[in-house]
Amino acid sequence: MCSIVEKLKLSTMYHMKNLFLIGCAALSLTACHQSERNNTTEGTTTIPADTAISTTSDTQVKNDSSKLVPAETAFLQKAAIGGLMEVEMGNLTTQKSKSPQVLAFAKKMIADHTAANNELTKIANGLGVKLPAALPTAEQGHLAEMRQGQANEYDQNYMDMMVNDHAKTIDLFNGATRFKTAELRNFAVKTLPVLQMHNKMAIGIDSVIRVKKPDNRGDDLPNVDKKHKN
Repeated sequence: MCSIVEKLKLSTMYHMKNLFLIGCAALSLTACHQSERNNTTEGTTTIPADTAISTTSDTQVKNDSSKLVPAETAFLQKAAIGGLMEVEMGNLTTQKSKSPQVLAFAKKMIADHTAANNELTKIANGLGVKLPAALPTAEQGHLAEMRQGQANEYDQNYMDMMVNDHAKTIDLFNGATRFKTAELRNFAVKTLPVLQMHNKMAIGIDSVIRVKKPDNRGDDLPNVDKKHKN
């Protein structure tokens, strides 16, 4: 009889021990799963933080360009297109003209406006503004017309264009000297004397070409100089 009781006690103790071990194992697994969830949560929290930094950086670039007023943005676009046109016309003139004076002027336009275009592009990039890389349709059409022009009239047409274009460009840059954005204002102040020099050169060469024309259209020289004086 005692033997049976002892066996029952031993059996009960054995089952209790097993239950205890199973309980410990369950608690251990729960702790592991909780740790994994915590780690996953922490990783997820880190990703949006990195994204926020990147987003802030992108937003900052956009804000750099948004600080410009419409007149400043328009100046960047017009100055870029005008500079591209000067270089393209200069290149065309070196192919079409036979006049030493006109050729020397065209080469100076290529050199000076290429340098100005490069500086303007650098400034625009710093302000988050993308400048046109090619001439718009209207300017391309004008360039095509000049390309098809007669050789004996090309020099006169080119120099007339240079006088008129530089007069307009000088007005554009005079306005830019009053901009609040320092980069644009300083560029305009620096470039303006070069444009004024170009204009004087263009008027002088244009006047000489008019005098040499066989139809004596040089009689209107005083009016030309007054009209394009800057």
